[in-house]
Amino acid sequence: MPTKKEAALITVAGALCLLALLFAQSASQLVADESVHVPQIRWFLQGRFDAHPLLTTIPGYHLLVAVVLKVLAMDSIAAMRAIGLGLGIVAALVFFFIRRKVGDPRPCSSALLLLFLPFLFPYYFLVYTDVLSLLFVLCALLATLQRRHVLAAFALTLAICVRQNNVVWAGFMPLFALWPTLKEAQWRPWHCAATVSRVAWPYLLPVVAFLAYWAWNGTISLSKTVAAGHPDLRLHVGNLYFSLFLFFVFFPNDIWKGLQRFAAAVRRNPWWLLVPLALLALVKLKGSYDNTQFTDYFIRNWVIETVRHGGWERWAFAAVVALSACSIAFVRFTLPQAWLVYPFSILYLASSWLVENRYSIIPFAL
Repeated sequence: MPTKKEAALITVAGALCLLALLFAQSASQLVADESVHVPQIRWFLQGRFDAHPLLTTIPGYHLLVAVVLKVLAMDSIAAMRAIGLGLGIVAALVFFFIRRKVGDPRPCSSALLLLFLPFLFPYYFLVYTDVLSLLFVLCALLATLQRRHVLAAFALTLAICVRQNNVVWAGFMPLFALWPTLKEAQWRPWHCAATVSRVAWPYLLPVVAFLAYWAWNGTISLSKTVAAGHPDLRLHVGNLYFSLFLFFVFFPNDIWKGLQRFAAAVRRNPWWLLVPLALLALVKLKGSYDNTQFTDYFIRNWVIETVRHGGWERWAFAAVVALSACSIAFVRFTLPQAWLVYPFSILYLASSWLVENRYSIIPFAL
């Protein structure tokens, strides 16, 4: 049961979410990618199972929203946005159970912090795929922590049906689960082959599903019309750098603690100073063609364009990224093997050419 303080926080959080939803309901015009997602949902409601010519993701999100709307006998944009808020609340609840499972003494507060994560919160009130994608990945992590690996693999398969690049987490989850066993076996997997195979094999389901879809469709992007803007098998550093920028902006307390630990590491080994110097020299931010559009509307695009064409702005951005990288490298995790989130997050972020703050949601949640 929540404490009185937590109950008060939950009440305030509920009121703020309701006010934000009412504000979102007052806007009837479609925002950005809603111009693709809303028609796709309405096609499903009408019994038309064609894919929108500009839809890049497998339409699992759209099908789910259409089913809920059908049950509720609704078809308005306002109803679609309300469903998004409901998905966000469920994701925060799953996060609460994750935090409690790993021994967080204040799981309720942690869940509320996720609920109001600044670059996540606005998407509750937009008809976008990202909140459902987060929910399924969190469900997979919870099932992995509970050693229910078949259920975790099923949740990841559903996550791929919402956003295809979630296949990356099908590598993270089994390795995360097996790390203590492999460590006990002194990194000789053949000494614990039965355990490794029992844990790992269910996670082949999302991988096989992804590969089957890719072979059938020919491109990872569902729409071949816009596939050039989402190239297969190419890695880009833009989202990685932008995520480190977001870390600096939104997690100042963690930045400060991490930099203190980095300074202590430098005192022990001055060679650590080469890391920020290398990043300062290398960091640049370009993004895709879409990142040059509507800089008066998207703060993200304004930042990217300023850094791309700027002089001192580019160096300032590189300094922020370098400081963030040095800080985040010294974050202390609840579970020792949780550092594995770093290489998989790098792969997840680098798989997208378009630089988007929402692509950082799942890595930061994990």
